[in-house]
Amino acid sequence: MKKILISLMVCLFSINCVSARDYAQMQIKEMQHAQKYNTTQKYFYNQEKIMNNYNYYASKPTQNTYIKDPKIFKLPDYQEVDDAKYQAKLKADDKIYTQYQKTMFKGTIFNYNAKANGEDYYKVYRIAERIIRANKLDYINWRIGIYKEAENVNAYSVGPNYIILTTSIYDSFNNNDDALALVIGHEIAHTVLGHTQRKQDIIRSLNALKSMYKAGDISAKAVYTVKTQQYLTDSKNMEYAADVEGAKFALKAGYNLDNAVDLLSFINTLPIIPGFQSDHPLHNKRIENFYDNRKYFLEDQWPQIGKYNILNSEVMPVKLSSDRKSLTIGRNHETESKNNYYSVESMEDVYLRFAYKSYLNGEFKKSAKYFKQYFELDKTNAIAYLYASYNSEAIYKILGRSSALEDAKNYINSAYNINKSNEYIKEQYENINKLSPVVEVKNKKETKSKKKK
Repeated sequence: MKKILISLMVCLFSINCVSARDYAQMQIKEMQHAQKYNTTQKYFYNQEKIMNNYNYYASKPTQNTYIKDPKIFKLPDYQEVDDAKYQAKLKADDKIYTQYQKTMFKGTIFNYNAKANGEDYYKVYRIAERIIRANKLDYINWRIGIYKEAENVNAYSVGPNYIILTTSIYDSFNNNDDALALVIGHEIAHTVLGHTQRKQDIIRSLNALKSMYKAGDISAKAVYTVKTQQYLTDSKNMEYAADVEGAKFALKAGYNLDNAVDLLSFINTLPIIPGFQSDHPLHNKRIENFYDNRKYFLEDQWPQIGKYNILNSEVMPVKLSSDRKSLTIGRNHETESKNNYYSVESMEDVYLRFAYKSYLNGEFKKSAKYFKQYFELDKTNAIAYLYASYNSEAIYKILGRSSALEDAKNYINSAYNINKSNEYIKEQYENINKLSPVVEVKNKKETKSKKKK
């Protein structure tokens, strides 16, 4: 009986303890966790922080008195587009799109798997087709599909020409075409940059090493470990590259990158999955990568190039693929010539673009490095020499280095030898060759040693 009473007292005491729990204190502790895991804060914080950095560089050129920009730097494939002709072309294309929409995308489920309806597929067709045409990627048939995966916010590039969006990522951005363009552009970039083949080559090498160490080759295990780590690093770098190249694709197609960045901000709120993160960068690092590279985008020229490509191409036909899960967007060009198609940016163009934009951003030392790398590959571009001279002149005026003035003179002399008729080259040639280096102040040690003598 005594044991029963003791048990009852313990139960009563326990009940009182539970009822006396301080739920307010518990909420305070939970809110401490919310400071770290708050998805709204994650969504905006990194975007605003890095966007401020981007705006700093974007506004810097107008404030920097050392920068000269006569606006004559143009990409080799840059073409002016008559806006009236372009608008007329869009109207003509719209009639073809409307016909496809009426005959194929009827607003009802048209795919036997019921993975997505016609309206959804029509949207991704229009976005993908616009990106493909604007970037001269219409040399092959492309395929695109929306697969039913409600919880997996993702997209894939499969094989050489197949893009898959999950319903989860599509539904998250079905009211933001710019963000969907960034998704589709990213996956197309993986294909164009050859990432699938590159990964397969590395995996084959890893499998061969794995077979060797299983067969008793001890040294192969060490090499396998190193190569595996290298593979994971390479995979992350491929994601960074696809983010940037995909953004370039979307920008050429006329999509708004300020709206598109909602995608990266949203991804930043997603949980970190260990398996996924092993070969993908951390979400916030992808945002940093996006904005750091965007400082060097030619946002005034790339959309114009895209307009020119659309103006000079036809609507790409679309049909339901034989798998009845995806769409096939048909190839366009009749002329078999590599000049008609997209080519990955050459190293000459990469160095020149970064040199030019670094100069406009006021990053003069960085610009000087990129110009030097560019001229190691191409010594025939008079406009590049002009801007290199501008950049070296800015360094000279800021730091007073006679070597920078000498560089400015050498660069403009090279430009003048190539093109004597350009008014800006002639002006810089005359002005820079009038300058004499300032007398550099000698250091104290040299002055003291001379006094002793």
